[in-house]
Amino acid sequence: MLLKFFNRGTGKGSSPVHYLTAEKDARGVRREPAPEVLRGDPKQIIQLIDSLDFKHKYRSGVISFAPFDAPTEAQQQAIINSFEEVAFAGLDRDQYSILWVRHTHTGENRVELHFVTPRVELTTGKSLNIAPPGWGNYFRPWRDYWNHSQGWASPDDPARARAYHPDYHALIDAQNQRLELAGQPLTSRDDYRQVITNYLGENIRLGLIKDREDIINTLKQTGFEITRSGDDYLTVFREDINKRIRLKGGIYSASWRLGKGLTAEAGSRQETDRSSAQERTREAEAELRNRVLERTEYHQSRYGTNEADPHRSTEVVSHPTRSNTYEPLSRFLARQLGDDAIFNQPSQGNPNPEADLRNAQEEDLGSRTPSNPEREILNPPSRYQIPNRMEVQRPTLSKTVEEEDDRLRKRTSPDLQKLCQSIRSGQESSRRCFQHLEQRTSQTNQQLSTTNSILDQGGEHLKQQSRRIRESLSRHSDRLRRIKMKRSEELERFKSEINLVEYAQSQGYEIDKKKSSQNCIVLKDGTGDKILVGLDKTDGHYFYYSVTDERDRGSIIDLVQKRKNLNLGEVRKELRPWIGRGDLPTYTPKKPAPKPTPTTKDRHKILAQFESFQASTNHPYLNQRGISEQTISDPRFEGTTYTDSRGNVIFPHSDREGICGYEIRNQQFKGFSEGGTKGLWYSKASQDDRKLVICESPIDCLSYHQLFSDPHTRYFATGGTISEKQKDLLKGAFEKIIALGGEIIVATDRDEAGQKLALEIAKNAPEGSQIYRHVPEHQKDWNEALKAQISRDRQQQSQSRRSRGRGLEL
Repeated sequence: MLLKFFNRGTGKGSSPVHYLTAEKDARGVRREPAPEVLRGDPKQIIQLIDSLDFKHKYRSGVISFAPFDAPTEAQQQAIINSFEEVAFAGLDRDQYSILWVRHTHTGENRVELHFVTPRVELTTGKSLNIAPPGWGNYFRPWRDYWNHSQGWASPDDPARARAYHPDYHALIDAQNQRLELAGQPLTSRDDYRQVITNYLGENIRLGLIKDREDIINTLKQTGFEITRSGDDYLTVFREDINKRIRLKGGIYSASWRLGKGLTAEAGSRQETDRSSAQERTREAEAELRNRVLERTEYHQSRYGTNEADPHRSTEVVSHPTRSNTYEPLSRFLARQLGDDAIFNQPSQGNPNPEADLRNAQEEDLGSRTPSNPEREILNPPSRYQIPNRMEVQRPTLSKTVEEEDDRLRKRTSPDLQKLCQSIRSGQESSRRCFQHLEQRTSQTNQQLSTTNSILDQGGEHLKQQSRRIRESLSRHSDRLRRIKMKRSEELERFKSEINLVEYAQSQGYEIDKKKSSQNCIVLKDGTGDKILVGLDKTDGHYFYYSVTDERDRGSIIDLVQKRKNLNLGEVRKELRPWIGRGDLPTYTPKKPAPKPTPTTKDRHKILAQFESFQASTNHPYLNQRGISEQTISDPRFEGTTYTDSRGNVIFPHSDREGICGYEIRNQQFKGFSEGGTKGLWYSKASQDDRKLVICESPIDCLSYHQLFSDPHTRYFATGGTISEKQKDLLKGAFEKIIALGGEIIVATDRDEAGQKLALEIAKNAPEGSQIYRHVPEHQKDWNEALKAQISRDRQQQSQSRRSRGRGLEL
């Protein structure tokens, strides 16, 4: 038996309740047998959850049994009772609400007891979380106690260790499995990690995978790239997922082999598990008692619960007559009010309740665990009704009343005489006191009248003073508000009305015309400082980025503060002449400066980063991929390959406005610029071009050129799947090459994804254009084809040298 809490709890109450009670699962398959509600009211649970204004509104989980555990009905009721006593330690039954639903449709007669409880304590309305972080340490002794005492399967048993332990502990998260089976998209790395592991597990079961080398080969065959590996993990990447996924666990360890025995640690754990079940049960019970005592004290301090016996909830073995099952209102009132609720008690009951109770206690606990009268663990509900207490106590009550009447008659007369004398004395004393009070009251009223007159005069004076002060404060507040508004408006005018290019030129910066574009003006000064100036299309503010320091960026106010070391007040004085304010005349530039076209700050960030890259014609990564220096140095590919400060290869992407992002490649790394968007990587164009080759990656374009060198060919790379923006760019390129009388060659990968991409590209070609698909004969892509050709050339050269050597020997 194992216990699992699900990572849910922020939605509406109908989601978990309908999932537990629905007759069909997420795939629409009918559950046979249907779910069975054991305790609680589903509608009430939904209403409670929906009424909460907390972010986390409920807790749900499952108690799952192995098929051979086969718990009986009594055992299931007992473990439910025990779970509530541990989870809600120190709380009464009317302080929480919980729904229990039994599932037995999972096959092999396996029993699952699902539960969902609103995260609220009902008497105070405070949040109640029965499974806070670290819940596993709290419930572990409870789980071990039951498994050891009943002989049930334990998830910690080394004999039941799995080849792979995902991040779901010992229980596979049913929600993520149903996402995959229902055809819904996988979103998290855990989703993809589970799918990959399920696929590899099926291959292991079929005998197709026997060690980690087979696992690596299988992943490569399915399109994954192994980006990193260690002794106990593999990191994989696939373009359609666009996420790096780390696979860590048993089958991904370098030492894993199919059929390999238990580790030394597991073997040692088996030796420890040979200790007697009774000793382990006692240890778990002792640990559980301490943990439950701590939670009981916490619940009582937080919710102000009944403190009559703080150790009540720490009892692991409950009294047989006590039950946590649902009880009617009349019985609850009887338990709470005692004899005050005797008229609410039923009048008939079971003539022999002790026999029923004894039978419930002696019930068989399963084929392997008989009932033990010295250690009863069940909490069976009462099987008889409480007799009417009024009928039982009526004779005793009548006799008691008669005896009390006789004693009262004997004491009444002398007591009444004493009482009358005391009343007369009290009346005389009260009359004297009343006369004295009347005199004092008259004097006091006169003094109060004089005092009230003085207070009225002072109050009127205070009202006048208060009114004048409020009017003065209101005037000052309006004045301050207007000043703040004007200052804020002034700063906005600085950012939007002052051309930052003109101001930079006045400070000694010059425009770099070769580097500048219509939406990005590049300026540099004599000290080597270089900035990029743009105009934000969202708010109309000029902004800048420094090429040498990525933290040096912002508006014209930031530029003045950092270049001249001025405070905000000094900045205002510096910039007021630029908008026609201040004591100085309005600044007039010598010649008008260009105004950049409005664009986004993300594009300028990309451009600022790109300015720091160095053009490259040789790189170890390119050499490893078979790309020669002669290919990179070809004038057609000038300005298409760069290197960043970390030694990565950079392939820039451009759109109609210029550079919009870049690909990053290295031996163990593959990515795209943060904040950038995909455009097209392309070679330089010529009027003599008559052929346009489209590949998935720049590496494939360079490889294709090296294999089929043609001085009249242009090259484009999409960076994988294409977007609507890239389709529009391709249409323009197609129209230009067709206008020159050229042809289009789609050189995508030789796989299903490449075929799909080729069809998408072909849809954007003009009607009547010449378009062809060219794929490698045996390899997946053109870079693999290039490396295969290089290998064949080397073999031929080696054979030629050996042949010449043998000729010299002859």
